[in-house]
Amino acid sequence: MSKRNKIDKDKEKQKIMKEIKRAQVEVKTAEHFFQFVSDPELVDVAIYDLEAKKSKYRYLIRMAKEKGIKKSLKESLIEAIAK
Repeated sequence: MSKRNKIDKDKEKQKIMKEIKRAQVEVKTAEHFFQFVSDPELVDVAIYDLEAKKSKYRYLIRMAKEKGIKKSLKESLIEAIAK
């Protein structure tokens, strides 16, 4: 593997990890919103939003696994659980 390809793969890995961390925050925010709404119409919105955010997060995790990003992903998940 050339030095250029390694740099490109590292940048791609960092980008995916950044997206995963952002998705974790989005899921947490959507969970908080769901917990605090009481209006029946907003409950529906909160459910759909939360499910969409979880779906995006699962997609990013799957993409990271397919690209062989494992150790950093594991560390990221442990970090998210610890918060």
